[in-house]
Amino acid sequence: MENHYIITISHMIGCSGAEVGHKLSQALSIPFVDRQILKQVAGYLNLPESDLQEREEKLVSFWEQFFIAGPVGTLTVTGGEKYMLSDRELFELESKFIKEIAQKGPAIFLGRGSIYVLRDFPKRFSIFVYAEMEDRIKRVSELYKISREEAIKMINQNDRDRENYMKTFIKIPWLDLRTYDLCVNISTVGFDNAVKCVIDGINHKLKIK
Repeated sequence: MENHYIITISHMIGCSGAEVGHKLSQALSIPFVDRQILKQVAGYLNLPESDLQEREEKLVSFWEQFFIAGPVGTLTVTGGEKYMLSDRELFELESKFIKEIAQKGPAIFLGRGSIYVLRDFPKRFSIFVYAEMEDRIKRVSELYKISREEAIKMINQNDRDRENYMKTFIKIPWLDLRTYDLCVNISTVGFDNAVKCVIDGINHKLKIK
């Protein structure tokens, strides 16, 4: 398919990566894939989404890993056993569904290592969305209804988690701007201009019309 292309969005918490994805989806009339991946993994495992949500793009602690017993990945808890995926299993399952969706037609993928998972896709455009720290603090504080100090802690922890996740599974330097086709500072560019820049970049690189 001549116009079968995919866009991967890497982002930092508080930078509105999902909003950029939604606006791109509307402008290009192609699906934006975010929580659908989590839903598919949860459905495949017959687990509630909430059991997996906190695990995405984050490594479980050493002690959590220590108590994951055997190849079936069960974690012993009071009153019985609860299934718990290893980080590798979760990454591989999400990767499986990302590849399946990408094969069906044009789509926009948010995070989840999609820039690496789809690295061999013939027509791919990768972007990195970031923002000034003050804007990130404000957005995280409003989104999660927490104080400025709590927002700063959440941002710093989330940045560490994502960087460690990328180093462990993706082997791609997350904050190296050379990794991406286009890097957008949403604080200075704004959403509409960001979308325009991405579309212009896609047309230039992939000759999509």
